[in-house]
Amino acid sequence: MRCNKIRLISFLGFLVILLVSFNVFLLSKLNSVSGEGYLIRFKNLLEKQLDFKQLPTDSSGQYKVDVNFLLAKTHVLKEELDVTLVTHCTSNHLHYLLELTEHWKGPISLAVFIPGYDAVTSFTSLLGLYQCHEAFRDRVTVHLVYPLSHPPAENVLHPHWKQALSQQGNCNKFLAKLKSNVVGGEHGRNYANVKVPYPNNLLRNVGRSILPPEAYILVVDVDMMCNGDLYSSFLEYAQHINLMVNKVKRVFVVAAFESVKKLSPSLTKKELLGLWDSGSVQPFYYQTCWKCQKHLDYDAWKSYISSDNNLQIAYSVDWKDPWEPFYIAPNHVPLYDERFKQYGFNRISQVCETHTAGYDFVVLNSAFLIHHGFKTRDGFHSAKDEENNRNRDLFRTFKKELKSKYPQSTSHC
Repeated sequence: MRCNKIRLISFLGFLVILLVSFNVFLLSKLNSVSGEGYLIRFKNLLEKQLDFKQLPTDSSGQYKVDVNFLLAKTHVLKEELDVTLVTHCTSNHLHYLLELTEHWKGPISLAVFIPGYDAVTSFTSLLGLYQCHEAFRDRVTVHLVYPLSHPPAENVLHPHWKQALSQQGNCNKFLAKLKSNVVGGEHGRNYANVKVPYPNNLLRNVGRSILPPEAYILVVDVDMMCNGDLYSSFLEYAQHINLMVNKVKRVFVVAAFESVKKLSPSLTKKELLGLWDSGSVQPFYYQTCWKCQKHLDYDAWKSYISSDNNLQIAYSVDWKDPWEPFYIAPNHVPLYDERFKQYGFNRISQVCETHTAGYDFVVLNSAFLIHHGFKTRDGFHSAKDEENNRNRDLFRTFKKELKSKYPQSTSHC
């Protein structure tokens, strides 16, 4: 019996030495490529204690939410005017952050949806990005959302966190795997093929929750890339019109497109129009829901020529159902209705309320978004129509509720 105790104590001592050595190894390796501030932040990650049971739940009681799980070096909260890109995804789409940080040069607020079975994969990718990608580390603040319907095993996160830490290694190998999507697995589980409804609107609201009402936001899906100077050009334009002082209820619409191939962040509007004419670029949802996008008036946007190359308002548009544009807006626009999940009506419900709440819609002359790949009618997951029908019924109820919420409004969906 005594020998067994000695062996157990020796084994535990060896395990402690091994873990300490591993931490020292990681820190010493990072020391060659990073400054002292980063070492302190990464050391805090190594020592991070994740307590799933202590995380707050959302208002529905269906999800645990960990806000500011990873805090960007350049904190998104600023006193001066700034624009934060708000996005969301599951682990198999985290590879898009490599590109997104090239196209958007400002702060990013990312909400990641993590069913229990996906915890290790999500932690591994997020840690790898934080360790190996400077733009991610400097500008991306990460929040986590866990569905209580599919929690981690035994409602415990720490073993998954430790397992992810143990898998950190060579950055070149990690980034290569992430770019090819081996880490997350393009064909791995996601909301489309398991029974875990994807709460896109909750994720959007979580991403917005860290920002004050007067901050500006651009809410997009993670696979949509903007022209590379959009962040800087909008800030310059905002300063030019003194947007912080001349506060108006206005959203700035960004024209959206789809492309058959990845496009450079340096792509200009002139070059985009050339690709459009050649057929390798088309307006967003052109084949799947043209009525949802055509109200932007793409011909007017295409033909608009400004006297200089500066970003400016090209024209205004009166919103009409079922237009669902993407836009830069003050964070005091209405939140997203979290009852909408999966596919259908999740974005347009927020656009509809923004219109009802009295916001104007103006289109920017040279700003654009590019979605990866052409969307086609046969390219959606099998449950898409069923989800769309269910959310259509909810949208009818939602529109009735808006009449009570905004009784004095002359704008309706």
